[in-house]
Amino acid sequence: FPYLDPPNERLILEALKQLYQCDAIDRSGHVTRLGLSMVEFPLPPHLTCAVIKAASLDCEDLLLPIAAMLSVENVFIRPVDPEYQKEAEQRHRELAAKAGGFNDFATLAVIFEQCKSSGAPASWCQKHWIHWRCLFSAFRVEAQLRELIRKLKQQSDFPRETFEGPKHEVLRRCLCAGYFKNVARRSVGRTFCTMDGRGSPVHIHPSSALHEQETKLEWIIFHEVLVTTKVYARIVCPIRYEWVRDLLPKLHEFNAHDLSSVARREVREDARRRWTNKENVKQLKDGISKEILKKMQRRNDDKSISDARARFLERKQQRTQDHSDTLKETG
Repeated sequence: FPYLDPPNERLILEALKQLYQCDAIDRSGHVTRLGLSMVEFPLPPHLTCAVIKAASLDCEDLLLPIAAMLSVENVFIRPVDPEYQKEAEQRHRELAAKAGGFNDFATLAVIFEQCKSSGAPASWCQKHWIHWRCLFSAFRVEAQLRELIRKLKQQSDFPRETFEGPKHEVLRRCLCAGYFKNVARRSVGRTFCTMDGRGSPVHIHPSSALHEQETKLEWIIFHEVLVTTKVYARIVCPIRYEWVRDLLPKLHEFNAHDLSSVARREVREDARRRWTNKENVKQLKDGISKEILKKMQRRNDDKSISDARARFLERKQQRTQDHSDTLKETG
């Protein structure tokens, strides 16, 4: 559709690229069956892709809390006061340890579940230096996502898969299905190199449970990048190369011309339809105007005028006759 204020072309192409990488559109830019399903979710494409992958493996319970937590603001309270800051960091480390201490995504799931199962969630958040308002929003988002997944799985053609591995592995595999564009490999020292074709150096953010454990890692995925004095990867978990080996080529298959051809064609078709509709309306109005003109012409021709005069004289004569009859009766 035509934009009132068109976005930058680079941003449009980047959006098409993300949709293609998530299999939401095919090489020609047509929406896929998966893409039609993804439209219903109030999530970014890569996160939606991970959630649907989990649903196909019948393990959406692992991903839905994480997706909900990633949909709200940062849940961690980080006090400015040094004394309180140490206490908050200690509480956060304890939560990360309960998730295994090696997966920031899993830490979010632990926070979600423990807060929800506590008898007093607001007090629990205060104790653990977590934003209760954010958690409350996450609970609502999770319920919404769960209902969408329930409806999606009721469809007869919804794909089903099986996996026999442990939960922590299936969780990371599902994350890879959506976050493979955010894959990075350890480079030199504590630095990682992205695999998106740019080879950008990134560092694990100090708030991550994996910070200062970089030498134990080879491949990671991350939720987002934060740029300060360095480029930091936030919310990180380790993965294996074989989990993304078949997905990484899609990062380099992008053809902007092919993917945007459908959009260009649809814009042309839309313009043609609007022009056709405008012409049809114009012709309809012209037809109505001509019909009205014909009626007026028929009313104003000589025969019509003569007939109208005759009808008038006939009515006048009838009224005169009725008046005479009335006078005779009263006389």
